[in-house]
Amino acid sequence: MIVEKLKNIPEFPGCYLFKDEKGQIIYVGMSKFLPKRVTSYFQKNHTDTKTIALVENIKDVDFIISSSEQEALLLEEDLIRTYKPKFNIKGKDDKSRKWSICLTDEEFPKLEIIRNKIDDRKSLDFTNGLICKEVHDMIGRVLSLRTCSYVLSEENIQKNKFKECLDYHLQKCDAPCVSGISKFQYSIIVKQVNRIFDLDFSGLKKDLKKLMKYLSENLEFEKANMVLHKIKTIDELEKKLEVIRVRKYNKTAFEIKKSLGLKKIPNIIEAFDNSHNQGDSNVAASVRFVNEKPNKSDYRKYNIKTFKGVDDYASFDEVLNRRFKRLLDEKQQLPDLVVIDGGKGQLNVAKNVFDNLGITEKIDLVSISKDKGHKSSIIHTTDGQTIEIKSDKIYSVLGKIQEEVHRFAIKFHREKQSKKLLN
Repeated sequence: MIVEKLKNIPEFPGCYLFKDEKGQIIYVGMSKFLPKRVTSYFQKNHTDTKTIALVENIKDVDFIISSSEQEALLLEEDLIRTYKPKFNIKGKDDKSRKWSICLTDEEFPKLEIIRNKIDDRKSLDFTNGLICKEVHDMIGRVLSLRTCSYVLSEENIQKNKFKECLDYHLQKCDAPCVSGISKFQYSIIVKQVNRIFDLDFSGLKKDLKKLMKYLSENLEFEKANMVLHKIKTIDELEKKLEVIRVRKYNKTAFEIKKSLGLKKIPNIIEAFDNSHNQGDSNVAASVRFVNEKPNKSDYRKYNIKTFKGVDDYASFDEVLNRRFKRLLDEKQQLPDLVVIDGGKGQLNVAKNVFDNLGITEKIDLVSISKDKGHKSSIIHTTDGQTIEIKSDKIYSVLGKIQEEVHRFAIKFHREKQSKKLLN
């Protein structure tokens, strides 16, 4: 197994996890270019006794890719603290395990940073205190939460016990202490903070763009410009929190690998779907996701060329051959997992294509069939397993990817039909 994995190392920055014969992680490392670093363990004549012992014990390897060297560095630190591999010396100490950003449990919550959180509040967790502080400050620039230590009970506010502070005059807080904002309006801001905790940046940016457009149309350009700065801050925030998103996804990816008996951690997933109108305007499409994030530059559209009429199997045979012959010819990065829209028949077509191209051992393969409501329902594996997506949250990742390729294929089909009607 390890021989095949070493032939297909992801050409990305990221982390590598060496395992022993029992499947235990014995060493975690990182590199800005994984192939060069990982192959060096098996190509050099090592003189260091620790490295010699490590290499002798390596029986398997998994890879977790990242978008940058800095992200890989933070991910490595997090993985070492989580798994405590016996050949890693640094990073095992739990004395400074993590910092967390969370909301206080008050009528008007505020953001706080705490060490080694033990409660079940929703939070953003970090192994680096400096980054934690930067993220805390950035959230404060986007959302107007209070920072004071006032006990803001309804009774105290009504008795006018407080006076607005400098944050109010700097437009960093809406002064709930003097009824500058209602409890309901403040709760909307809290919901937006929870969106950030859920890493849902697109929804938050969409709301702010609507607000910016409204302000611009009403000639309130100064306020619109302030909203624009907030949107830019969210973009920066999203980059800062990418390592957390990757960490969260990889916990799910490990579970998917284990449950489906995959050869590789599904970092890169490609999905394929067909679309036609009773055999007319036959098209297909594929999408690529990297660490659960759509990589739209790798989305592909296909006009079916080899037949006319209705033949789902022939369509998949053509498209999969075209896609993977090209990836092999151009020596591009292969996906870790391919998802086919359909049941066992479509899965067998894909398996035959992979066998003929000699990539069966390099790529994991599943198909997903839909229920009567056209929702992703059952996962089919090459070893005959059938798994209900609704029975486990971890499989909703695959369902989401399948629904995206279905949307993309339908969109392309409609575009082709519209063009045909116009002609």
